[in-house]
Amino acid sequence: MQGKVSRTWVAAFVFALSALFVGQSLADDVIPPVADPVVAPIDPTPTPDPTPTADVTPTPDPTPSASPTPDSTPSASPTPSDSPSPTPSPTPSPTPTKLPPHAIANQNMFVRAASAVHADPRANSVFITPVEVYAPSLILACISSGGAMLDVSVKNSVNNIEPNTLVGDYSNYIRISGSSDQVMNIINSFNGLRALSFSRGIVYQHLLFRFVAISEPTLDAKLCNDGNPSNNRIVSIVPFGIDIDMKKADVRLAK
Repeated sequence: MQGKVSRTWVAAFVFALSALFVGQSLADDVIPPVADPVVAPIDPTPTPDPTPTADVTPTPDPTPSASPTPDSTPSASPTPSDSPSPTPSPTPSPTPTKLPPHAIANQNMFVRAASAVHADPRANSVFITPVEVYAPSLILACISSGGAMLDVSVKNSVNNIEPNTLVGDYSNYIRISGSSDQVMNIINSFNGLRALSFSRGIVYQHLLFRFVAISEPTLDAKLCNDGNPSNNRIVSIVPFGIDIDMKKADVRLAK
């Protein structure tokens, strides 16, 4: 039994092998052989020559570089916030402006002068009764007349005592400046102020005295009206009480 099975397997294997060879032969006859593809030779790619690496360090230019041209456009001035604030210097106190000579507020003074002076109706000149004036400050005396010349200090000459003291001597408008004692001494010196008239008699002429308390010596005529009117005096020159109608009487002389 086993011998029969072995023969069967051998016969099957031989048949299968025979069939494989027969099939291969038929396939070779029917399918043409495949031609080998022609491959073109590939040219070798030339290898580039190695390029030397450039030196990256810049070579200094032997030629000196040109100096930079200054910009013609003016640079903006620094703002106060950019620049340090300077230390403020001490501001000098303004010098007070000096006032020119002027009449002061206190015009209190004592003035005494005769309201009338008697003279010969035929006379051309007369001495004025001494004038008294006392003041705590400097004063300006303004003496004027509408029809008489005024002669003060040394008589029959124009006196120039010193600057800011006397002006107008031997005219109809005299101004004297100084302390009350100085002014009074000038008016009353050399027998006192003399009034003269060359065209007619001196009687019926008038003199105006004005006294002004001032801040400093000055002969400015503009200040003559700045005083107190109570310090002004008018002196009238009147004739003696004698005329041609006076009756004469006998005068008994002692033995």
